[in-house]
Amino acid sequence: MAQTSKGTVAGVLDIIAGISGLVGGIPLLVIAIVGSGVLGTLPNPEIRPLAILPLAIFLPLALLCFLSGVIAIVGGIAAFNRRRWGLAVAGSIAAVFGFFPVGIAAVIFTILAEPEFRTSA
Repeated sequence: MAQTSKGTVAGVLDIIAGISGLVGGIPLLVIAIVGSGVLGTLPNPEIRPLAILPLAIFLPLALLCFLSGVIAIVGGIAAFNRRRWGLAVAGSIAAVFGFFPVGIAAVIFTILAEPEFRTSA
């Protein structure tokens, strides 16, 4: 089968969504650290136990953004090279968490490019 641009487009969209996920995780990490620090330094002793809340809420979200961004980038590289279709699909699904509209397009293009992965192996 002739190689089309579907795999290339899927890879580029995965990488774009992965970078967006990585960049989106940075403010969440900053909010978690700064928010916890600010609440921990307040003079009111009743508020100090709440200092863990920003860490408990925003740190897992930041880690999810970072993890989905890395998986999307790795899957985008796999889709770009048309190797390991399963990894490319996992990367495109993770791209949905990084940047929703681009991730949906990446999933569609990755699924449409599946025959190209079989012929390149």
